[in-house]
Amino acid sequence: MRKLWEKSIVLLFCLYNMYNISPNENLAFYFLISIIFSLALDLFHKKRVKIIVYISFLILCFPNTLFVFYLPLILYNMYIDFGLYTLFTLPLMLMDFSPMNFFVSIVSVHIAAMTKKYNILLDDNKIVRDELKEDTLYLEKYNEQLKIDKEKNIQIAILTERNRIARELHDSIGHGISSSILQVEALKIISTEDKILKRLDILQDTLKNGMEDIRKSIHNLYNESLDLENQIEKLSSQTPAIDVELIYRVEDDLSYDLKFDILSVIREGITNCVKHSNATKLKITLLDQPKFYTIIIKDNGSNFNKEALLSNKGIGLISIKEIAYKYNGLVNYKFDEGFKIHLTLMKG
Repeated sequence: MRKLWEKSIVLLFCLYNMYNISPNENLAFYFLISIIFSLALDLFHKKRVKIIVYISFLILCFPNTLFVFYLPLILYNMYIDFGLYTLFTLPLMLMDFSPMNFFVSIVSVHIAAMTKKYNILLDDNKIVRDELKEDTLYLEKYNEQLKIDKEKNIQIAILTERNRIARELHDSIGHGISSSILQVEALKIISTEDKILKRLDILQDTLKNGMEDIRKSIHNLYNESLDLENQIEKLSSQTPAIDVELIYRVEDDLSYDLKFDILSVIREGITNCVKHSNATKLKITLLDQPKFYTIIIKDNGSNFNKEALLSNKGIGLISIKEIAYKYNGLVNYKFDEGFKIHLTLMKG
């Protein structure tokens, strides 16, 4: 828009100058021809084509010197394309010299120089803006990953503390009750009164029940982990705009770390589907194979932001690859009537 306004002002001065010097000439003819050349310089981007347009106009000035009065309009584009080399064309004004025309030419070149600097600064600002935007997106993604890692570390710390408590229960209370049961058994052997034996039996049963309860509690503390299937369904319910189908066929009692990593992969798959595609359906499959676990996440999207999805700065896919590497597995992804992630995690 700036370029259009500047060239329009230069064009009006050229028309005014020509009218003052040659009012009886066909002003419309020279005006229209000069506009055609000026528009051609704006439409064509190849330098070779532009050079032909410049040379054609300069040649046109020799048989008909009135075109010299529109030379400032051409000099505007010429300076933007060739810089100070434009000054070599100024002697052409001597063919039909006019102080006003010379002044307008100098002003036109000056305006073109200012516009050229402005465009360079604008391009630099766009590059900086795009880099800042890219860095901002990267930081947002990185912060999301940090939150996931922080949550995982908190859960691991909780699990570690519970395991410590379980060991203390096992070592102190568990051993104490076991010793008490043995002592009651010994008392039963040396006791002869029926009432005492009956009371000892009740005491022994109570201690055994208590010991069994403690063992169950310890077992639960050791093996407490998130309900993977329930958590996946919970994640799916948080995206009402997408119809999520879950196929869950995992029989083994997975460790907490493995379940958390699988949940992280599925969370990232759902996030990719929401952010980078126009999918309406998402299918999540978890299969328990003899030697490995299979995770397949596939959507039906047709309009993908592939650059953002597969960017080297995309922490999501990087974290999925790290999880696959952690379990000596493999990860593949492709665009096949939607985006598909196929992940295998080895057992053992």
